[in-house]
Amino acid sequence: MFDIEGGAGMAVTQEIFEKLEILTDAAKYDVACTSSGSSRKGRQGMMGNTVAGGICHCFAADGRCISLLKILQTNECVYDCKYCQNRMSNDVKRAGFTPEEIAELTISFTAAIIL
Repeated sequence: MFDIEGGAGMAVTQEIFEKLEILTDAAKYDVACTSSGSSRKGRQGMMGNTVAGGICHCFAADGRCISLLKILQTNECVYDCKYCQNRMSNDVKRAGFTPEEIAELTISFTAAIIL
């Protein structure tokens, strides 16, 4: 997926990478961004397959496509709603980011894309 180190952001450790995998996968059930379920192959010199990376595409008023990092802050829940992927009784790996981790991760991704 991503191999980002140093510079403007933090190194993506194995722990952060595992959280990212869990929480981007869990975010695919959020219908707020409908482009997340579409397949898009990686291209030479580009970021790669955006589905695996939790990337959501939105469009600005002027037609520009904007890529957004789509993750959950946590998939932990105290409720047991039968329709919800993150319900308490569902046997899934649990993870959570601190606000600082999300900020650093976003800065690291942005720096990697710009550089």
